[in-house]
Amino acid sequence: MKLRSLLFVLATLFGAAAMAAEQVNVNYQYDGNHRADFSRVRGSLQLGEFSDERGLADESTIVEGYQAETGMSDLLRNALIQGFEHGDATLVEGEGDFVVSGSLTSIETAEADDGIQLTMRVNLQLNRGGRTIWQTNLFGRGTAEDIATATHAALTRLIRELMNDDYFLIELQ
Repeated sequence: MKLRSLLFVLATLFGAAAMAAEQVNVNYQYDGNHRADFSRVRGSLQLGEFSDERGLADESTIVEGYQAETGMSDLLRNALIQGFEHGDATLVEGEGDFVVSGSLTSIETAEADDGIQLTMRVNLQLNRGGRTIWQTNLFGRGTAEDIATATHAALTRLIRELMNDDYFLIELQ
């Protein structure tokens, strides 16, 4: 009986902690201005699978205490789609000649003078014909007064870093 009571108390505490997370609507829309041009890619381009490697029970967790409207790997993938489309990329749904995939490896926050500094680390790879032809770790950092705006800024910075990666762009030419 005591074990059952203890389990109930623990479940209640953990449930309350999970429910205590603030719901954050990132609603990411790419508003950057990279100059990459994907209209002349020498093959079709596909955005493949993106995973969340942070080991969290809920992938919508941005950081402890904050949850996005969707899983963070989905948010990352959708942000990258917008970044590629901004550069006139024609993305395919099926098997593409080039496949960009990746994983979210960490998100960290720190207090900054002007708010919250959020750093997102992502491993990205470009595959062609079943083999990896390019791979890197990118860091996106955003600082803002609130977590949603900091997440937005970090995603925009990640896109800019990718679109300015000369080796990535060379592989697509």
